[in-house]
Amino acid sequence: MQRFIVTGAPGTGKTALVTALAHVGETFGEPARELIAEHAVATGERSLDNVPELFVERLIQRSIDKYDSAPASGTVIYDRGLPDCIAYAQGFEVDSAAALVAAQARRYADPVFIAPPWEAIYTVDELRRMTFAMVEAFHDDLVEAYETLGYDLVELPKSTVADRVAFIESCLDHSGP
Repeated sequence: MQRFIVTGAPGTGKTALVTALAHVGETFGEPARELIAEHAVATGERSLDNVPELFVERLIQRSIDKYDSAPASGTVIYDRGLPDCIAYAQGFEVDSAAALVAAQARRYADPVFIAPPWEAIYTVDELRRMTFAMVEAFHDDLVEAYETLGYDLVELPKSTVADRVAFIESCLDHSGP
């Protein structure tokens, strides 16, 4: 099995891209957005910012669960991976040790596809409230986390979903089994 990640700061087009890649293999949705949505339903609050340690802890566990539940063969594409938990911990200024341990224990294939901040498509919604400056800072934290773990990052073009799908498919064709 090969496990690939599409990562990037919020609002960079990851979710639409991962959805469009479903024909390539099994896909897994973004754990952070799932947790925030579940929290909103349970409490009426649209943010977990007031409990960052708990959010990061749940994010790590949700990411582990997604990793561990992948099929035994084929291609798997994740909307974010365990290294993203490190960036979230750094952004919230909480201890990232548990995220680092989990990310070191569960590796993904290279390359990791990273969507750059793209102001032209960035929007806020009821669950995404970061300013664009915050998006850029989070992107830097993501790059640092993935590079620290030794991943080969490939930046996605700022283009249509179809162009991005074709770009990833081309890279996967050259990545081997």
